[in-house]
Amino acid sequence: MGAARKAAVAGCSVLGVALLGAGYVTANVHDVVPGPFTTQEPWQEADPFPTASLPPQAPSSSIVPDWNEAAPVPTFDGLYPALRDLVTAPEVGTPPGVIVVDVLSGQVLAESDGTTARLPASTTKVLTGAAAVATLDLDETLATSAVLAGADELYLVGTGDMALAAGAGKPDAVIGHAGLGDLADATAASLTSRGLASVTLAYDITAFAEEAQAPGWGTIDFSGGHVTTIQALGIEVGWVEGQTPRDTNSARTAAETFAQALRDRGIEVREVAKRAAPEGSATLASVQSAPLGELLDLALADSSNTLTEVFGRLVAIERGEPATFAGATTAVIDAIANLGLDVSGTQLGDTSGLSSENRIAPRLLVDVLRKAATDPSLSRLAVALPVSGLDGTLANRWLEPGLVRAKTGTLVSVVSLAGYAPTADGRLLAFAVMADQIPYAGSYAARLEIDTWVNTLLTCGCQ
Repeated sequence: MGAARKAAVAGCSVLGVALLGAGYVTANVHDVVPGPFTTQEPWQEADPFPTASLPPQAPSSSIVPDWNEAAPVPTFDGLYPALRDLVTAPEVGTPPGVIVVDVLSGQVLAESDGTTARLPASTTKVLTGAAAVATLDLDETLATSAVLAGADELYLVGTGDMALAAGAGKPDAVIGHAGLGDLADATAASLTSRGLASVTLAYDITAFAEEAQAPGWGTIDFSGGHVTTIQALGIEVGWVEGQTPRDTNSARTAAETFAQALRDRGIEVREVAKRAAPEGSATLASVQSAPLGELLDLALADSSNTLTEVFGRLVAIERGEPATFAGATTAVIDAIANLGLDVSGTQLGDTSGLSSENRIAPRLLVDVLRKAATDPSLSRLAVALPVSGLDGTLANRWLEPGLVRAKTGTLVSVVSLAGYAPTADGRLLAFAVMADQIPYAGSYAARLEIDTWVNTLLTCGCQ
């Protein structure tokens, strides 16, 4: 996936980030999407905090055509009726913040309180994704290593891969790409060659600071399985077989799993503890995660809170900040500011969007999206967003299939959406809408209103 996806990104025009209808028809022929879209039964109430799925990703399109630079630009008068209907709809509660921008020129075409910072939910991931693309080498991988210190002190050292397989790794997968079983094979062989049949085992997760949770998280975020403790080591992003709903000490579980794998291979493991590996320890074996770019694609498509928080810490480390929630949020905001964008009023308690302390203006979201669509160095963000009717959290929305790329956001009181939509004339628009005071239990109805509004952008000549 890495090389092919990378080639698709490099080969596409960074201006054309919306999938055209032909892409949907092709996908539908191959049974990638349900059809016919308009006759589907209404979907069940969506989980308000989507997490990374363990099955293989639905294939997102690599068809990213050029937009029509000569296409007419919609006018305010043309966009206003639909905007008025959206902001006055009772389903969205207090009038939301909305903004629509012409991607090519940057002209604001329609706006309603678009510069006020609001509770963004998972559209926060637009900022984290942009910071990751701007800061990290997305071809790099995360190593999980077994190192030996002293006569018989073995250490399992994590650097951020929370997507390990418990057994053998799966080379074609993103989740479970690297396997603890494979690491145990190589480690046991190395120990045997040294004449060692008995060791102590410690797990070193000092790459990330240990913090219970981010400011603005609640107990439901853990009990509901919407996130797990952010550590430098873990199996299947916390989805360990037999544990419900989610493993909140993924590093310990990984270490116990590795210890048992060593025992199964004839190595006695006398204890399992947590401590840092001494400097100068000898590396016996290591396994590598999927490339960071593929992990980021999955985090954005499936709106994985845990994986996105890992990326926040990786950005923090790269930018010289501590690998903490505070360090990650500082690093992300600074990375966005370094793109030349106005981050005033932005406040983050986390980098995934679960925190009730987050505040982002719709205008900043569209500024980031426009930058991603026009700056080749950020184009990976634009094409990583899920496609309506095809993949991720846009697979089952009431959006015209194959035409919209966008990041969703849902909390108990919030429904947000930020992305790209082409007009009927071929003009590409970036939009953001944040309804952060929706009626209680009203997310389904609010999503319908927002999706209906986005669909008017797609059909708009609006001159």
